[in-house]
Amino acid sequence: MDEVASMVFSVSSRGVMPFWLLMLVAPRWRWTNRIVGSPGIVVGAIAMYAALVVPQLAHLLPVVARPRLPAIAALLGTSRGAAIAWTHFLALDLFAGRWILLDATPRGWSGWWLRPILLATLLFAPLGLGLYLLGRAGERAGVDAALRRLWQRGVRAHRPLALLTVGSAALLLGCLGWSLVDQRLVAGVPVWVKPAKFALSVGMMAPAIAWIIAQLPAERWRRRVYAAGTVIAGVAALELMIITVQAARGVASHFNQTTRLDGTLFSIMGASISLLWLAELYLAVRAFRTSFASPARSWAIRLGLAGALFGGSFGFLMAAPTPGQRAALQAHQPTPALGAHAVGVPDGGPGLPVTRWSTTGGDLRVPHFLGLHALQGLPVIAWLLSRRRRGRGQPASARPVIAAGAAWLGLTAVALVQALRGQPVSAPDALTVGLVAMVAMATLVLAGRGGRALFTFRRVAAPEGAASAVP
Repeated sequence: MDEVASMVFSVSSRGVMPFWLLMLVAPRWRWTNRIVGSPGIVVGAIAMYAALVVPQLAHLLPVVARPRLPAIAALLGTSRGAAIAWTHFLALDLFAGRWILLDATPRGWSGWWLRPILLATLLFAPLGLGLYLLGRAGERAGVDAALRRLWQRGVRAHRPLALLTVGSAALLLGCLGWSLVDQRLVAGVPVWVKPAKFALSVGMMAPAIAWIIAQLPAERWRRRVYAAGTVIAGVAALELMIITVQAARGVASHFNQTTRLDGTLFSIMGASISLLWLAELYLAVRAFRTSFASPARSWAIRLGLAGALFGGSFGFLMAAPTPGQRAALQAHQPTPALGAHAVGVPDGGPGLPVTRWSTTGGDLRVPHFLGLHALQGLPVIAWLLSRRRRGRGQPASARPVIAAGAAWLGLTAVALVQALRGQPVSAPDALTVGLVAMVAMATLVLAGRGGRALFTFRRVAAPEGAASAVP
């Protein structure tokens, strides 16, 4: 490797980090604005860039003057070319972050909004710049005021769940930021990926549960419903805490029985998630006994909760020992793991990008994911369908929502069957395709006349005007 390129790469990376840390940690501090206010903060990165580019100018100029992909790829494939590109990124990314901070300060932007945008700019500068420009456009459209009103409504609906939402967002950003300096792997995956994914999932679940609680009648079951939401918030916070602690230790959080501490933490997670499931079951029972503001909203909430319960129950399947683990237990052999995501193959093998769902065997995370996120997907579908009908001057109908809910639950069941058969989600066979076709046909029937006659429940009317943002 080119020693000069290696030295420049290392020095330039360290040279810009103090300025980024100032912007990320204390964006509203007056000394941050004074220091970052000087364009001289990018001089070091520019000097490093010049030290690499100027001696090679005769070679680089033809490549950049008439850019062609093979020539650019060949240039970047060398250590010097990669170092040139890296210092180029460092200089312009820092300048973009500086501009964002200086432009946002007189606008009165909160550090809570600036930090994720600046972090995105540090990691992927064009995306961070795009987010900031969208934020400026939203500021003119009154989005900031709308978000404040949304936060106030969330606190009124359920303070613990509102705080959990904010905490999950902060944990997600923290995991993404810390992954820049912590390159450890667990089962072949970066150690901070799992807490980041769980923070994202909980950050989507908590506001959905709070919104549902706001729809339920205030005059009946109020304390019990609020208590159920508090249990969900507390358990989810505990789960995130344990997953984060295990990530910091550099070990797996799920199925880990390597030490007594690992086994105890996973047992606590298993017991607490059972409480969360029971709390969601209580909310689902109440939802099926309540008539909400519209039939579409009613069925979106009911089937969304049913999907979350269905998908959540697969966690108990994952915690069951695999045949190999049962054999090891019977033979009194060490069992560092009890339970698995994959079926028919070991955990940690080849998987799809981002999700890491197995591409060589079944994976119970697929139906688990589909079921859990019916809680968000079905209310959104109901809202979109309702808006379309209102645009035509027609009242919202429950039938399309019921059909969508049946399709969602049906596809979740198909994904479960596929996983239990040890089949990768990326390689469905004729049986899986046939089951999907059956779900599609049943959905069409429900969306038509067959969807008119459904189960009837004794219901209690929800208060009028409660949280009317979604039908």
